[in-house]
Amino acid sequence: MGASSKQQRNPSHVVEATNPNLPHEIIVEILKRVAVKSLCRFRCVSKSWLSLLSSPQFAKSQIDLALKSNTLYSKRRRLMFSSYNLYSVDYESIGIDNGDIIAVELDYPLKDKSNEILGPSENDGIYFKVSEDEDENPVMVKVDVQPFVNSRNWVEIWGSCNGLLCIAPDEDSLFLFNPSTRESKKILEESNYVTAFGFGYDSTRDDYKVVRINAGVASSVYSLRTDSWRKIDNFCHDFCFHHSGVFLRGAIHWMAINREEVDDEYYVISAFDMEKELFWDMPAPDMEDDDSEFMLGTLNEDLCVLKSFNEMHNDFWVMHEYGVGESWTRLTISLSYICMKPLCLAKNGEALLDIDGRLVQYNLENNTYKELVVHGIPVGVGFEADTYIETLISPNDYSGRET
Repeated sequence: MGASSKQQRNPSHVVEATNPNLPHEIIVEILKRVAVKSLCRFRCVSKSWLSLLSSPQFAKSQIDLALKSNTLYSKRRRLMFSSYNLYSVDYESIGIDNGDIIAVELDYPLKDKSNEILGPSENDGIYFKVSEDEDENPVMVKVDVQPFVNSRNWVEIWGSCNGLLCIAPDEDSLFLFNPSTRESKKILEESNYVTAFGFGYDSTRDDYKVVRINAGVASSVYSLRTDSWRKIDNFCHDFCFHHSGVFLRGAIHWMAINREEVDDEYYVISAFDMEKELFWDMPAPDMEDDDSEFMLGTLNEDLCVLKSFNEMHNDFWVMHEYGVGESWTRLTISLSYICMKPLCLAKNGEALLDIDGRLVQYNLENNTYKELVVHGIPVGVGFEADTYIETLISPNDYSGRET
């Protein structure tokens, strides 16, 4: 009886015993629909499964299927919270009636490389050792902070695409990171200074690219396939609002100001075509210039423009037809914000919004909302939210591959 139970728990025995003649193509189609966490475990079933589930071709076919299926896409979607750590939330765990959700802390590159807390000061401050050279005398810096404040750097997310995140765990490092498999690849930086940046996917070359803009100086693009940076035509505007670009429809988008004529400045949305590697502009909505800054977001695959930072607002604009200026629609909500980021539509059709570091579920039809309580993130620590999809895409499978 015990031997039989062990055999039933072994996936390889189950496959061989119940489906000895199951065609390989059928097995592949079944596995493409299995959750990513399970697939990572299934790599231990056999050498053939390890080879299959580690192949770039299978990873790409799996995500292609998910992008065509709303059901699979919904099951694999996750929310990502960034602060002094990275946290993940199962998208489907966000219930309609329950306002509490659980965030799981993730491992990521350089997570353990943080300033060492040496102990509290005499005046309710904390001393940090900032020198990383053990042979040197440490430089002690006193910071008057509350005890719950983490000593790590804020983890910045440059973008998310097909399960890969472009993250900056500290100001000197940049990584492509798959939070589902924990695989990562460090990107060699060209320089520390950057005005704006973005991350996206070139579907024609099956290549992931990072774009960095130093407005008025130089712009460059990193290709994962070549594992290198190269100069591109410079960004044609003087200033970008909000550092992180929005990837949508094969292009990265930024909010910008066109200053070609001194007396005729106006807002534009500048886009970088991932295939052609060229900048182009599309019209921004007709907005009042009240000294606000503006940022971009997406909601249900539509581009959004939102005011930010200077004062409280309660409206934003949605482009219902991509690239068509006349399709901009102004929406007013019953909740004021200083900084808002649309995330996605919840299972019940309501919008999930990151409003001033709080997660809000908002009904756009009747203008009602519910603030969701996020457990797992230290109390008093804010966060920025993003979305990603669970995949097997590895950032280490691309360098040197032929297009």
